[in-house]
Amino acid sequence: MVRFDAYFDPEHREPVALSTPAQVDELLNQMEAEAGSPEVEVGLVAQLDGKGDDDGWSILQFGVRATGSLCGFVGHVAKDSASVISDNGGTSPEPVAYDYQSHEREVPTNAEITWPAVRQAVHDYVASSGARPGGVTWREV
Repeated sequence: MVRFDAYFDPEHREPVALSTPAQVDELLNQMEAEAGSPEVEVGLVAQLDGKGDDDGWSILQFGVRATGSLCGFVGHVAKDSASVISDNGGTSPEPVAYDYQSHEREVPTNAEITWPAVRQAVHDYVASSGARPGGVTWREV
């Protein structure tokens, strides 16, 4: 089982160890609660860093945003692999603000997918020890 370093809360500069479904749910639930807060005006981003066998590595970055209902995005990169982001099939790449560690980033709206799809992708990533999650339509960035 691979242990991932999860980066989310800017108040805690050290990563949180994450490797079980319960730990994944704890992080996702925290993000969901914070994104739904009236004080939060932008989407929230977390990153999971994983180091596998034989110097393999991968990163999953994902976000959640409240837009009446919750939505988000997923991005993946791995050693010897292209960077990809989720794709909802839309043609509008209008930028949407997300926050990662107190640094605003823009994500195109055509990368936003349903929050349940984001949650499943994060679970699949951790369960597969860092493989690109299935069930998401991807495009290279």
